[in-house]
Amino acid sequence: MRCARCLKDHLQYRIRCVMILLTVLLTCSRGITVAQDAPGSTMTLEQLRLGPKKLQEPLKPLQIQPAAEPTPAFRYRLYPANWELKPGSAQLHFSRALILYSQKPKESQKLWHDWASAEASPTDEQLTAAVGELSSIYSELHHLAMSEDFQWDHRIRDLRGPEVYSFLLPDVQEARSMAQMLRLKIRHEIRNKDFDGAVSTMSDGFRLAKFVGQGETLIQKLVGIAIAAIMRDGLEEAIGTPGCPNLYWAIATIPQPLIDIRESALWELSNIHAVFPALRDAETANWSEAEAAERWADMVDDLSVLTDNNRAFAQGPRVTLAIAGVALVDVARERLLAGGIPEQRLASLPSLQIILMDASIELRKGGQELSKGILLPSPVADAVMRREDQEFKAWVGNSRTTSVGAAIASILFPAVMNVRQADTRMILGHNRLMTLEALRMYAAEHDGKLPSSLNELTSAPAMKDPYSDGPFEYRVETVEGRQMIILKAAGPTNYRPLQELNAILDR
Repeated sequence: MRCARCLKDHLQYRIRCVMILLTVLLTCSRGITVAQDAPGSTMTLEQLRLGPKKLQEPLKPLQIQPAAEPTPAFRYRLYPANWELKPGSAQLHFSRALILYSQKPKESQKLWHDWASAEASPTDEQLTAAVGELSSIYSELHHLAMSEDFQWDHRIRDLRGPEVYSFLLPDVQEARSMAQMLRLKIRHEIRNKDFDGAVSTMSDGFRLAKFVGQGETLIQKLVGIAIAAIMRDGLEEAIGTPGCPNLYWAIATIPQPLIDIRESALWELSNIHAVFPALRDAETANWSEAEAAERWADMVDDLSVLTDNNRAFAQGPRVTLAIAGVALVDVARERLLAGGIPEQRLASLPSLQIILMDASIELRKGGQELSKGILLPSPVADAVMRREDQEFKAWVGNSRTTSVGAAIASILFPAVMNVRQADTRMILGHNRLMTLEALRMYAAEHDGKLPSSLNELTSAPAMKDPYSDGPFEYRVETVEGRQMIILKAAGPTNYRPLQELNAILDR
């Protein structure tokens, strides 16, 4: 009697596992995400597909002045040279900065974050007091920036199972707070026309971006890119402040790309077998029915953890088992036969192993197809990535109810097009500000006049638009008797403030 009850419980558990997976199959197109207090080591498909919001905000032109090339040319640097670095551990100083910041009152932290934004208007006295209060943190971040030992490795690549995706990175998220505190200091220095200090602080910030962005996951890369964008906002504020020196060559000292997303994108598209080892094993093993059921249950449990799928199911056990045992296995067998797997081999395997083997091969193929454009330079990669992205969406749409591989890919594969766009936007901001500084340098050399074409910039050449690999669209309009520079890129077309930069030149 006891054995019969155990068998019944075991069977009910297996049925529940199948129901969980089928629920995932039937709902995968909704973009299920992992619910966590702090983002983990990866970003879900839906999170990355969001991209920049489709907004057409009114543009706020910068107010700029002519500015000649500094003497010597590299008087200012926005990134330290290797020979300037000192012995020390960047990780140690980062940890100390986080600890010191955590000891500050929460009310003060919120206030400082608000003051760091361009919309806030703290008084000079408030800014001075805040910067003084944060001086020990700024010291640690400067030591971080100048440290020779720059390694910060979570070794997420060594993890296995769902922990690959659920591993939390609160320290990475807190790096944003450090960037905001640096932005606060930059605002204070610009107000006081302390451009030397502002450049030094921005340099610390770009090094912080590099430090965070060296991680192996996409979330680490994207946080690094976000920190660089915060520093670039400070750079724009400085350039738009009267008396700011020309920073063309200072910007040129920032490595390009500052953060390379390629290896992380490739890793996240190929690590599914580390998350679900049953998929890899299914291709070579010779499981019994019981072994296949056990591995199936393990994988479905892991998948349910990642999707936070704990709700009750409406489908009856018999219907669920019938779908899993007939519909999925028959389609999976057809794909495997078409892919060259011998029929004799498939005939000897349990149905669940056939389903897992098919999922393994489908995921490997899908991941490698999405990886193609990552290896190519932008904008050459765009057409390839756009095609592969469309084919990926079509595959998921057509196969989501018949392919375990399509279901898993739709949840866990990152939106590669959006990842690459983040990389391109970072280069766009860098190149456009250098071009603007080249125009300020030209105006200083030509009595406040601007060139009719970017080709006339010879002392400091214009940089390329990374969306087209050609020159930025450039024109000069007269606004209330003043010259307004318009620098427009070929993208991103869904967010005008990123696509176009306007600046009014005051002589």
